[in-house]
Amino acid sequence: MKRLFWILTLLLCCMQGFSQTNKVASNKQVATTTVKKPTATKPTTNKPAANATVTNNTSNKNASVNKPTANNTTTSKPAANNTTTNSSTPQATCGYLCNPPLPYLPSKLDILFIGNSFSIDTSTALPEIFNSLGISNVNVYVLYKGGCSMKQHYEYYKSGEKVYELYRYSVLGEQLLEKATSINDVMRRYPYDVVVFQQYSLESGDYSTYEPYLSKLIQAYNISKISARTTFAFNETWAYASNNKSLSKYKTTTGMWKSICTSIKKMKAASGIDIVIPCGTAVQNARSVETLNVDNELTRDGLHINLYAGRYLLACTFFESIIAPCLNRSIRDDITIYGKGTDIGQVNNSNRRLLQNCARLAVANNYDISEFVGQ
Repeated sequence: MKRLFWILTLLLCCMQGFSQTNKVASNKQVATTTVKKPTATKPTTNKPAANATVTNNTSNKNASVNKPTANNTTTSKPAANNTTTNSSTPQATCGYLCNPPLPYLPSKLDILFIGNSFSIDTSTALPEIFNSLGISNVNVYVLYKGGCSMKQHYEYYKSGEKVYELYRYSVLGEQLLEKATSINDVMRRYPYDVVVFQQYSLESGDYSTYEPYLSKLIQAYNISKISARTTFAFNETWAYASNNKSLSKYKTTTGMWKSICTSIKKMKAASGIDIVIPCGTAVQNARSVETLNVDNELTRDGLHINLYAGRYLLACTFFESIIAPCLNRSIRDDITIYGKGTDIGQVNNSNRRLLQNCARLAVANNYDISEFVGQ
């Protein structure tokens, strides 16, 4: 009996062990079937391509913001080399010329005046001033063609025609150097320190006649010059006397002068020529002084300036604008007696200071008649 008991007990233990083994195996199988090991494939999130533009991304916490990729810009920004046009924005005029300053205390000063009879009027009295002040190192060359406009100067440059006379004004006086020369030859003749341009007087109050000829003349000079550096200046012409028939274009003397001033302002802004010889304003200053307003409003024919007081006034204006800052001299030191006692508008001790002041005040303010002209 005892042996039978132990046999049954041993069988029962074996059956329990077998059952436990099957349960573990069953659990392993269930674990194998229910747990799926992730594969090596990439996540299924929609990642944009490198060169694509993101339009929507719901997995991003800033999904409502369309964030551009590195290689794409969603804003319409103009390229760096493109100029945006806007009719409401005024066009800036910074000038096509970077004008160098006037030379200071040069050993020699050479100036070229590209002009006409008004350039002769402006320069004729300079030798008297040079002699009075003991200035022997200044030469003013005037390229002269009567009534010549900037358009004609430009056309004569292209053709190379010898239609000009060349004058020199220095301590030696007025000298006619050549009776027939071209603007091309004269531009490369000397190493000019200053070149002065001037418009034909009747067109001086109409800026539309200045361009493109002024800019083309500057280009022509720059490829012809032999000087290392040149400063450019512009001579402001004067208004005609009130009885001149050609004045009808501007109606009045004052109207013509104001039109000339307006054109000069536009010329400065567009070209970059920042040195103006304000002869027109100097003449208006003198016309406002009764004792100076001689000989048909300071003109000998309603057009050209008076031979003595008028030409001296213009020379003073030229001197104060160009020569004085170069040589550090003042026109107030001049004691010229210009003309004879019988000449209309003779310059003497009674009117010299007034004429000098009219010039100096015009240089101080290019576009207004000064209240101090009679002092």
